[in-house]
Amino acid sequence: MKRTLVLWLVRHGLPAWLLPEYFQLAAIAAIAASAIALWFAKRDGASVVHTTRALACAYLGALVGGYLFESLRALPGAVVAGSWHAVVHPGRAAYGGLLGGAASAALYLWRTQQPQAPFFDRAAIGTGLGFALVRSGCFIAGCDYGLPTALPWAVRFPPGSLAALDHARHGFVPVGSPSLPVHPTQLYEVLIGLVGAAASAVPLVRGRRDGSAFATFLAIYAVGRFAIEFLRGDQERGHALSLSTAQWVSVALVVSLAIRFLRRPGRLVDDTRVGVPSTMSPRAI
Repeated sequence: MKRTLVLWLVRHGLPAWLLPEYFQLAAIAAIAASAIALWFAKRDGASVVHTTRALACAYLGALVGGYLFESLRALPGAVVAGSWHAVVHPGRAAYGGLLGGAASAALYLWRTQQPQAPFFDRAAIGTGLGFALVRSGCFIAGCDYGLPTALPWAVRFPPGSLAALDHARHGFVPVGSPSLPVHPTQLYEVLIGLVGAAASAVPLVRGRRDGSAFATFLAIYAVGRFAIEFLRGDQERGHALSLSTAQWVSVALVVSLAIRFLRRPGRLVDDTRVGVPSTMSPRAI
């Protein structure tokens, strides 16, 4: 898809460098998310130093978690096939990055005795924007494509793309042809990230720092990701009992969030705000 977009830019008299690479988008996402979280930390009177260090831990954990998640997912198949290539050279999993980043930040905050819920709330908007930018990079790279569809917004990936090679391998299109029109599942996830960021901003700007903002993003992303997985066309994602690995993670997240909500003290009372005493532990998330 990148080559097609570059040609479009050149055809319209625009420089090719306007089209960023996947890792450039990931870097932009990290910078933007950090800036938002640090702005809220200063506004709340929280420790900027600890926020910065927790963000650094989150990004390192996200990088490691993205690869580790895929390695572990590929492990059973590698054992059966007797080939360790997929384990040693894994791709990157969005859920692995999310879980790894959250766990690393939470560990740092726990070790330094800093409140966790406010930190994750301040990071919620940036996390949604980060997912949107990273999935835009996936669209440009042509990975994580969807199933064939006749919908008017379907996308055909160019010859040599993962979708085109997969469709040619299955005999859907001749070798060297573009792919069939497919669901732009990457852009669906961009939309989910933006919706999650916007929704998480509501409790955040109202002053809540009890984990509501981050929980809102997680709920929206988990439900959206669960649905989008049914439209994915790349099949090498891991499956169990008719659901993909990502869908099982989505289910686990939704169940965990539901339990957290039901067990939350005074959940019908809006009493956890910046500068307002709360009966709820600031570490709860």
